[in-house]
Amino acid sequence: MRTESDDTLLMQAVAELARLKEPADQTTGILPRLYASALEEWAARLGMKADDLDRLVPEAPTPAS
Repeated sequence: MRTESDDTLLMQAVAELARLKEPADQTTGILPRLYASALEEWAARLGMKADDLDRLVPEAPTPAS
């Protein structure tokens, strides 16, 4: 059963991962690894699969040309 604190923790995870995802998607090197590591850490903390949590993180908006 999910509690309010679980929902708060999930919202914190999604917010943090969203901040990391845009720069990670636009570069190579350390940032994609940082995102993957944070994703794994949050997923373990929340008792979720990393793929399921990643689906909850919004995609970065694409800049208009």
